[in-house]
Amino acid sequence: MKIKPIPVLIIGSALSAVVAYQWAGSEMTIAATPDVASPQEIRKTEPETAPSLATPMQEEPAVNDDLEAFRERLMARFEGQLDHPGGQVRLLEELMRYLNQFDPEHWRESLSALLLSWFPDRGEELLNRAEAMIAYQDFMEQQQYTLRSMGPDERRDFIWSKRRELFGDAADEIWQSELQNYSLSQSLKNLDQQPGATLAKAEAYTRAIQDAYGDEAARVVERRRQELTDRFLSLSSVQQSLHEQAPEQRYETLRGIRQQLGMEEQALDRWDQLDRTRDDRWSQGENYETKRQAIVEKYQPGPEREEALDSLSRDIFGDEMAAIIRDEEAAGYFRYRESRVYGQN
Repeated sequence: MKIKPIPVLIIGSALSAVVAYQWAGSEMTIAATPDVASPQEIRKTEPETAPSLATPMQEEPAVNDDLEAFRERLMARFEGQLDHPGGQVRLLEELMRYLNQFDPEHWRESLSALLLSWFPDRGEELLNRAEAMIAYQDFMEQQQYTLRSMGPDERRDFIWSKRRELFGDAADEIWQSELQNYSLSQSLKNLDQQPGATLAKAEAYTRAIQDAYGDEAARVVERRRQELTDRFLSLSSVQQSLHEQAPEQRYETLRGIRQQLGMEEQALDRWDQLDRTRDDRWSQGENYETKRQAIVEKYQPGPEREEALDSLSRDIFGDEMAAIIRDEEAAGYFRYRESRVYGQN
């Protein structure tokens, strides 16, 4: 179906100002466009007289050909997704971004016309969704300083109150990944505060992942296994337990944690070897720090101290690693004074 030309889209390459349109992360922020219409004005039809053109009228067919090609790509990409709020939002993101690139001043009028033309059965529904998106962005921009002054829980409640006001129950699906991540974070927080063996907590953690992601849990673990493992290993109670264990027991515990999160045997063997290599490196580092401190106490700052430190670092780490260590120290960073996080460094 060939759409009719829309006057506000008849523009040329001389229009170089492109307003970025974003829907980023948990804040779902959409960059504001200067001098834009209010949500009510979105519904207005295009003006009777087309705005001044940046290129001659004979370029209109090329513009419409590009628009038609974009429409076909959009329809193919989001086919079957528009029954769901999340799919509608992603389509609107794509369409708004595209229109912004063509005509920053009139993209909202163009959006209204295209939604009603391309989606005769859903035009009003999509237009309402777009208005909610724009209103949400306006809210986030207007309240940015207020939000910064709030604590995490207060800020979250404040934002979710606005989301539910604008999007209703659809907000849960639009921000589903944020809700899932929050649920898992709360589970981790609770696990960290509970007594019990580390491997028992790892088992409870996998159940929390299943509860948070439901049918998607297996796919999420497969795609984000290392991230999920690191989040568990970062718990203070888990690290305390690992620090208290003898090396061989600690290797078994780390292997059990990774196994609980679905790692295969070959991967487990590689991680086991890496854990042992890291222990060797930290043992070297602790030895180096002890001897380094003795040199610092023995010599005054100057060439003699630097020569002794250079010699020490080469003896312990070898020439290549010693050069890295000494460069780090010159910049004020001492890697072996950092906290040891078992399973991560």
